Amino acid sequence: MKTVIIKEIRLLNFKGLRDLTVEFDERLTEIYGRNGIGKTSIFDGFTWLLFGKNSEDRKQFGIKTYDEAGNIIPKLPHEVSAVLLVDGEVVTLCRRFNEKWQKKRGSAVEEFVGHEEERLYNDVPCSVKEWNEKIAAICPEQVFKFITNPLYFTAQSVDTQRSMLFRMAGGITDEEIAAGNADFAALLASLTGKTMEEYKKEIAAKKRRLKTEIEAIPERIDERRRDVPEAEDWAALEAELRQKQEALAEVEEQITDAAKAYAAANEARLAKIRKIGDLKNERLALELKIKNEVQALYRSDKAKQQAAAEKLERAKRDKASAERDLANARREIEVCTDRRAELIKQWQSINARKLVFDENEFICPTCKRRFEIEEIESRQQEITENFNRRNAADLEENNRRGKENKLRMEEVHQYIGEIEEKIAEQVSIIAEIEASGILTAQLIEPDATPTIEADADYIALGGQIDALEKEVASDENEPEPASKGELLHYGRNRNSLIAEIDALKSRLMKREQIEKNNQRIAELEKSLRTQSEELAQLEGIEFTMAAFSKARTEAIESKINGLFDFVKFRLFETQINGGEVETCEAMVNGVPFSDTNTAGQFNAGIDIINAICRFEGISAPIFADGSESVNTLHPTQSQVIRLFVSLDDKLVIKHNGNPAQPKSLFD
Repeated sequence: MKTVIIKEIRLLNFKGLRDLTVEFDERLTEIYGRNGIGKTSIFDGFTWLLFGKNSEDRKQFGIKTYDEAGNIIPKLPHEVSAVLLVDGEVVTLCRRFNEKWQKKRGSAVEEFVGHEEERLYNDVPCSVKEWNEKIAAICPEQVFKFITNPLYFTAQSVDTQRSMLFRMAGGITDEEIAAGNADFAALLASLTGKTMEEYKKEIAAKKRRLKTEIEAIPERIDERRRDVPEAEDWAALEAELRQKQEALAEVEEQITDAAKAYAAANEARLAKIRKIGDLKNERLALELKIKNEVQALYRSDKAKQQAAAEKLERAKRDKASAERDLANARREIEVCTDRRAELIKQWQSINARKLVFDENEFICPTCKRRFEIEEIESRQQEITENFNRRNAADLEENNRRGKENKLRMEEVHQYIGEIEEKIAEQVSIIAEIEASGILTAQLIEPDATPTIEADADYIALGGQIDALEKEVASDENEPEPASKGELLHYGRNRNSLIAEIDALKSRLMKREQIEKNNQRIAELEKSLRTQSEELAQLEGIEFTMAAFSKARTEAIESKINGLFDFVKFRLFETQINGGEVETCEAMVNGVPFSDTNTAGQFNAGIDIINAICRFEGISAPIFADGSESVNTLHPTQSQVIRLFVSLDDKLVIKHNGNPAQPKSLFD
């Protein structure tokens, strides 16, 4: 197992610590002191040295030193360095954070221009990428967080905790759980590419469907039984039907013979009627032809006049629309001009802004206590950056809007020119049409009737039609042929027989209805038995899935919990309906971690750290901050650094219970 041990840490102008060097015991180092004296700053310094973050995983925090008036002391170097033992090999690390000052041309005063950061690995400067790679080679950042803070793991999300635990345990397969259990093996074989949860939902859906269908079947059977009609003498009905069908066939033959005789007697009259229709169509076509010839010139002039009127109206509409567009465009030019003046004023106002700190920003609104120096510095820096960022953004937005406004004015001016050309074009069209006089011309539709009535062909066709109509009228006065009365008599007989046959067929259909109902009742009763058996099978599968889920839960929890000395994890929570939901709760001697006292939580955290160290193959210093109430920590192979709140005005350091004072320029 790789071992990482802190031998020494030096903090220079870091969070108010001007120059502090702390030497650490390889097993146990205890640091005592009152609140605000710098205990946690040592932990912050170590994490900042490695990852550029404090112990709470924040990149943005105040590291600079303030004077008694609460002002940042400028031009101070900020530095954290450490000596580590990595598997017995000495490694020196150093991170520096310095202010950059320079004189601008023509100025005698230096101005602050930013910060620069240095990283030294064994006294060799490193780029950010090189530094991150070397630190990750010692201990990856995420692993470092897990194995240096006893309270870190249990503070993570359920998904993060479960992911780490399952990775440590190596997981457990469904096949391992099913080994030796035939029911479980059969269950897995039936999954066919689905997950257990998907299969569970599928079974539940099938059950709901089956229960709905089973509940509906008895009522459907009763309904069928109620709809069964009474049976009749089916043989007698069939004999009567055959008799009526034979009589209908005889009547149909009689109707055919009578129809042939009637059609022959009426054929001559019908031929005359058809001829009259043909002649009338021919006369109508001739009438239309003559009318079109007489009115051809009138329709042409009328069409031209209508087209000119439509063109004039369209030109007037286009001219009015263009004039409205022109007015709107000119108003928009005025708006753009006003907007330009407004943007100029706005630009001048932005440039005139000055940053003035409000002292209330550095006072706690709850307790009215002035913030610590590092908090004030951080807040001032944040306010300054926000002020500069806002001014820059406002100027950029002002410039963008100015460019957009200028471009819009150019576009509108061009548009005005196009509209004026369009108006001139429509004015020209209107003048041309009005000057032509086509709209004022009086057009009179000619009457084609005299021409039509005088046409020789029209007159001849009229004579032929009159003669044939007289012949047809004379034929209608003749007596009706005998075949017409026979047709009427036979037709009435046929209609009566058809009605009687339909009634017999309707009565015979009851037999088929009875057979279909009885068959359907038998099918429903069979379906009820089949679906009841299927429902019982599904309930059996659900029982097996519940047993499998319980076995899996027990197996997973057993495997994971075997990794720890006394901490046990509850990974699944049973709901009221019997289902299980994923959770992750550390249990300390049967008590949930959140309900355990401070000592129990710290020791549980060290038990978790020990397990993660064994899995990852690395140990690193454990920082137990706020462990005053813990009498005895759980044994661990890792280096332990305990931070205690005491009444001491200076940091007191002990190595395995023996005093070892920190080195400081201010002692």
